[in-house]
Amino acid sequence: MVAVEAREVRLRAGIDPESWRAGVVGATLGTLDRRGKYLMAGFGRSTAVLHLGMSGRLALVRPEVPCAAHTHLRLRFEGAIELRLIDPRRFGMAVVVPTERLTDLAPLAALGIDALDGDIEAGLLAAAARSASPIRSVLLDQTVLAGIGNIYANEALARARIHPLRPASSLARARVARLAAAVKAVLHGAIAAGGTTLEDGGFSDAAGNAGNFAVQLAVYGREGLPCERCGSSIRRRVASGRSLFFCPRCQR
Repeated sequence: MVAVEAREVRLRAGIDPESWRAGVVGATLGTLDRRGKYLMAGFGRSTAVLHLGMSGRLALVRPEVPCAAHTHLRLRFEGAIELRLIDPRRFGMAVVVPTERLTDLAPLAALGIDALDGDIEAGLLAAAARSASPIRSVLLDQTVLAGIGNIYANEALARARIHPLRPASSLARARVARLAAAVKAVLHGAIAAGGTTLEDGGFSDAAGNAGNFAVQLAVYGREGLPCERCGSSIRRRVASGRSLFFCPRCQR
């Protein structure tokens, strides 16, 4: 790492320019890892931990490219390339911690089973058995399953034919197993498609490319359109401040 330019801005966890410079300048990026929605870049004795929140994105660009609005962090590597963190709504996180203390970082320590790599069926069974909350709320609880956002929770429930407001504790074991398989399938499908870019164009990868999973969405953002399985109109409701979409006939 050649240089760091950082704004002392309040995100979910405020950026501290001095800790970034002390932790990564002169060090070599050795590892890249992920836990749930958190990205971890290992620089030997220090590890950078980033979360993109609702509107954040990373851009890999040449240093001479003008900064986009809301660029809060610029990491310049050898070879004249920069990694920039852009976050208009400031719900993200960008901190540097000593690698030996990484597991003590509170947001990481609180995470549940990884939705891609862990035994999510067991995690969902345990959580559903003790919760009368809507199953969508359980899916979005990062202390239960780490890595599921609202779009993919809606899509997994549609694929598993489960109503998003159904109490989690009312689900039989077979339905939980079906939901666990649907979660895995939706997440792997979204990754293969490069993510989900909606009409607002809010998401792009580090090279600026849009994700193509939006064309595969069965319910999310399709209010009033016919269900591809039965033809009924997709409905939308708001719960806990988030939109949920479902087919009233297929999902019970």
